[in-house]
Amino acid sequence: MSSQVIWLEPEHFEEATEMSNSELDESRQWKNYLNALALSGFEDWLRERVPTLKFNRDNSRVLKSDTPNRVEVISNLTFEGFKIGLIPVDCLVDDFINLPEEALNSPKDAAHFYVLIEVREEEEQLNLYGFLRYDQLVRDGQPIKLEGQSNHCYQIPLSKFDQNINNLLLYSRFLEKNAISLPPVFEANDTVGESLTPTPRSIANTIINLSQWWGGIVEEGWQSTDNIWNAVSLNYAWGSVRSRNPSNHYSVSRTKIFDFGLLLNDQSLALVVNLKPGENDEIDVLAQVIPYNEKYLPFGLKLKVTLNFDTYESESQEVTARKADHTIQLEFCEVPGKKFKVEVSFMDAVVTEEFVLGVP
Repeated sequence: MSSQVIWLEPEHFEEATEMSNSELDESRQWKNYLNALALSGFEDWLRERVPTLKFNRDNSRVLKSDTPNRVEVISNLTFEGFKIGLIPVDCLVDDFINLPEEALNSPKDAAHFYVLIEVREEEEQLNLYGFLRYDQLVRDGQPIKLEGQSNHCYQIPLSKFDQNINNLLLYSRFLEKNAISLPPVFEANDTVGESLTPTPRSIANTIINLSQWWGGIVEEGWQSTDNIWNAVSLNYAWGSVRSRNPSNHYSVSRTKIFDFGLLLNDQSLALVVNLKPGENDEIDVLAQVIPYNEKYLPFGLKLKVTLNFDTYESESQEVTARKADHTIQLEFCEVPGKKFKVEVSFMDAVVTEEFVLGVP
């Protein structure tokens, strides 16, 4: 794989030394030093080619790693409205790189473009190996995920990188700002925010009074689970829901379809809430999450139920989707009048539904 050389100057080393010295963790100073060389040298490369180019550094965001052979990404450079994730490596020996999962999926870390840079400190040079467009990487299909590691990665072949780094400059001049959509940041009003902030976002609705469900009245967005079955009758994953057919096991079952946008490649998920009268005037509740248009749930997807969420006596239970899970679910009993909250989350995106139990 060919590369374009950037020669490092004394000022690059001075700036890198100053930046790395601010890192209190001595074990990370060398890595931060190489990252700073990549950032400083790449910025000068941009200035030389397009002196009028507008760019700035955001707050430094380095994805730390405890996974062997995993690269780190600095997503702290923005030019002409596009976010750049620099991928610095000190030695490029394989035909692929292991990219942190959050570098692609997290709204705060995903970038419009990823630039692969080999830092050759002793040779006083940077090698620009090419760049990736986020939307093209997603459109080509989800890259290979490496399982069995504490921090999961995607394996990206070097062949996917555009070796003509000058195309990056052309995109900055002629590409529309909204041409590359990053993972959305969810706001409380169900709209997608424009800012990429590090705080978790959620989709939250007003509290749902389940007493209306017993009378056949449902809120907008919720449907009869029976109707959903008819639409996805060939989806094997829904067999687990069919085994709990409301006519046999539950008095009421309602379903809401949602997704996390590009964070999961528009994969639709179904939140199913089942109700039936229990013993001692309690109500049995079963909350499930099922893939709507795929066979399996995304690995790491979480379902959390919090009882009495607005009191000091709140208690929660949580379950996480494993590899090849068709369904995750939580079941509990409570008396009418009690509130509970259901949260479905992936990375830092959360869908939240709040309920109050009503009398059948």
